[in-house]
Amino acid sequence: MSTNAAFLHNVPLFAHLSTSELEPLSERLVTRRFRANEVIFDQGSPGNSLYIVKTGLIAIVVTPHDGPQQIIARFGSGQTFGEFSLLDGLPRSAGAVAQEKSEVLILPRAEFFLYLERCPTVAISLLVLISRRLRFALQRTEHEAKPQTVLVQLAELLVQLAERYGRANNSQIQLPLRLTQGELAGMLGCSRLETETALNMLYQRRMVEIRGSQLTIFDFEALRAVAYDTTVPELR
Repeated sequence: MSTNAAFLHNVPLFAHLSTSELEPLSERLVTRRFRANEVIFDQGSPGNSLYIVKTGLIAIVVTPHDGPQQIIARFGSGQTFGEFSLLDGLPRSAGAVAQEKSEVLILPRAEFFLYLERCPTVAISLLVLISRRLRFALQRTEHEAKPQTVLVQLAELLVQLAERYGRANNSQIQLPLRLTQGELAGMLGCSRLETETALNMLYQRRMVEIRGSQLTIFDFEALRAVAYDTTVPELR
């Protein structure tokens, strides 16, 4: 198995594919290396590629007409960005900057659609990923008045998932969804390290536990307090 194919096994979007399916995909990837603070693409630039972070940390940024540049998401190793432009080919709605020395795998739009003809199940995974990101982003804008920490965002996401999909088991709530830490990070728009840190904080307080892709909530009310009650101090 090639190095890139082996790496794709750790990328949620492609993790379910077999080696025989990953090899031809890995051959279509272009490797690019970026210095810290180097621009990967600008907001409004043509969009025609999917990006997969192999190493490093990438910030997704927007520049409002009446304000300074803002970071709206961060992605680390194994995470993807640029999915919207990959599908619709429209200009980028945000820019991307390497926050540290990074290596990125790039899948051009034309190559991706050729690959989908051979492996259409990837299209389903991509649609699920985009749907989850959109759903959570829309739910957040309904009440968000100020920037939130990753911990609060994670708690809010888990509360929403529990209310919609959770299954009560005695005093616990189990989520039947298969959600890895990488997928949670993708939905939150932050790095896997930030998500792992926030999960560990909740685990240490015996609120949640994640094993593999099985997530269990032990204390739903405490989790809800972290998500919505601004009087609850930041966990440390």
